[in-house]
Amino acid sequence: MAISVYFPPGIMRNPLFPLLVFLGLILLEIFGFAWVGGAVGALATVALVVATAAGGLLLFRVQGFYHWRRLQQSLAQGEVPARGLLEGWLLMAAAVLLLVPGFFSDAAGAVLLVPPLRRLLASGILRRGMVRAHAGPFRGAGGDGDGPIEGEFRRHDEHAGGRDALDHDSDDDPPRR
Repeated sequence: MAISVYFPPGIMRNPLFPLLVFLGLILLEIFGFAWVGGAVGALATVALVVATAAGGLLLFRVQGFYHWRRLQQSLAQGEVPARGLLEGWLLMAAAVLLLVPGFFSDAAGAVLLVPPLRRLLASGILRRGMVRAHAGPFRGAGGDGDGPIEGEFRRHDEHAGGRDALDHDSDDDPPRR
C-alpha cells in the first residue's frame, strides 16, 4: 500500500511561508507563557507545562495501543485502513504537540487526542483528497508491477575476490569473466 500527500495548488507559493508560520507559532507560545505566568505565577506555569506533557503521553500511550489493535483488525479483514493510518499520523502529531512546551500547542494536541474529533478531521482530509492510499503491488522506478523480476545469482569466488556478485546473462552479451 502506498500513501501520497497532495497539497492544493498555491499553498506553498512563497518559500518563506513555512518559516513565517513557525515563527508565528513560537511568538504565540511565548505570549501564552507570559499570559498564563502573569495569571498564576512562574512555578505554576512550569508545573502546568510538565503536567500537560505527562498527561498527553499517558493518553497517547493508551490510545496508541487501542488504535494499533484497530489497524491490525482492519488488515486481518483485508481492508485498506486509509483512515486508520491517517488517524495514526494525527495521533503521533498530537503526541508531538503535547511534548512541545506551550499552551496553544497543548490545546491543539488535546483536540487531536479526542477520538471523534480525530476521526472527523481524518475523514475531512480524505474527502478533500489531500491524502490518497493505494492498495496493490509496489510500482518502483520504471516498473509496471506486473509479474516477477527475473534474474540469476551465481557465486564467483575466484573472479569476485570471494564476494557474491550478480550476473546478467542474455543472448546478446557473453558471460563476464
